[in-house]
Amino acid sequence: MPDLIAFPGPLACLVVLGLLVVESGLLVGVFLPGDSLLFGAGLLVGTGRIDVPIAVLAACAWLGAVLGDGLGYGIGRVAGRPWGHRGWSRRFVDAAERMYARHGWFAVVICRWFPGVRAVVPTLAGVGRMHPVAFALANATGALLWAVGTVLLGHAAAAVPQVRDVALWAMAVSIALTVGYGIAAALRRRQAKTSLT
Repeated sequence: MPDLIAFPGPLACLVVLGLLVVESGLLVGVFLPGDSLLFGAGLLVGTGRIDVPIAVLAACAWLGAVLGDGLGYGIGRVAGRPWGHRGWSRRFVDAAERMYARHGWFAVVICRWFPGVRAVVPTLAGVGRMHPVAFALANATGALLWAVGTVLLGHAAAAVPQVRDVALWAMAVSIALTVGYGIAAALRRRQAKTSLT
């Protein structure tokens, strides 16, 4: 997680945009705390530590979220089918198709608030052949509610000192837990591989 204060305002916005694309588009959302990034960026703009209009940050956050999920969807649609017909992965394809048949575009909207799931659902939408127009509408709506909403929430929290202090600590704990989870998962995988050999 980069130190956004180290970047000039417009560049910090581009960093946020890029990280959101990577989070969903490249399936690494478990290791990138998008919620903390957005809330923290809004908080830093609200306190004046990042010199950029909040509307610019919100627009970059929305665009990054849309592009990231769009990339994940494209990967799932192009490469997902052959992968999805192999062995155990077929169950995920079936589950994705059932989920979109039952919940439609709302499944893509609501998944934004669940770290980890947020990184996988767009790809599953592509694998499950969700209609591109339905996905685009759900993607844009979910990005607006989640990305823009979280940035604005962070910006509003900057005006209340008690909320700001608690939010900064909560953000630090969230980042630490996310990084710790990633390290623990990597160690478990390594131990599993060594025990098999």
